[in-house]
Amino acid sequence: MELWQLWTTLIFESISALSTTLGLSAAVAIIVFTVVARLLLLPVFFTAAYKVNKNKLTMDQLKPQIDRLRDQFKDDPREMMQRTMALYKKHDVRLLDRTAVLNIGSQTVLGLGIFQTMRQMVFHSKFFWIADIAKPDALLALFVSCLTFGMMMLMPSAEQSAMLMFLIPALISVFVLANMPSALGLYWATSTLTTIGQTLSVTSRIRYQENHSTQ
Repeated sequence: MELWQLWTTLIFESISALSTTLGLSAAVAIIVFTVVARLLLLPVFFTAAYKVNKNKLTMDQLKPQIDRLRDQFKDDPREMMQRTMALYKKHDVRLLDRTAVLNIGSQTVLGLGIFQTMRQMVFHSKFFWIADIAKPDALLALFVSCLTFGMMMLMPSAEQSAMLMFLIPALISVFVLANMPSALGLYWATSTLTTIGQTLSVTSRIRYQENHSTQ
C-alpha cells in the first residue's frame, strides 16, 4: 500500500510540477505527462509489440500445417494440441513471454495509478470545447470510444469476424467516462493515440523488413 501511495503521489506531483513550473494548464499537463510516461515505457512496448506481430506472421505462415493437423487429429484434440504447440515451439512462436507480461503489467500500473490520481485531484481547467475537465464530457467520451475501437482493429490478431468483440472495450470506455472527470478522458485519449502511433510504427518496421528480406 505504501508503494502504491508513493506511486500515485509521484503522478500527482509530476502533473502539478508541469502545471506550476512550466505554466501549463492542468489539461495540457496531463497530456504531457501521459506522453512522457508512455515514451519511457516505449522500449518494453516496442519489444512486446514486435514479438506479437512477428508471431502473428509466423502463425499465418503455419496455418496450412495447423489446418492439416486439425483434419488429421480431429478425433484426438489432445494430440492435435500437443503437435500444434510443438510446431509453434519449433518456429519460436511464444504466445506469452516475460516481455509481454512486463508490458501488460507496466501499462496497467500506469493506467490504474493515473485513474486513481485523476479522481483525487481538483481541476479547474478548460480544454478546447471542454469548459471544465473536472466534469464529464460526452463528446470526449465518444472520441475516446472511437479511438479505442481503432486501436483494437490494429491488433495483430484482429479479424473482421471479431469486430463485435472490438466494440466491447469501446462501449466500456463510453460508460466509464460518462461519469468520470474529463481529465481522465484526456489521459485515455492521449494514451490510446500514443498506442496507435507506436503500433503503426512497429507494423511498418516489420513490413519493411519482410519486403527487404524477400528481395
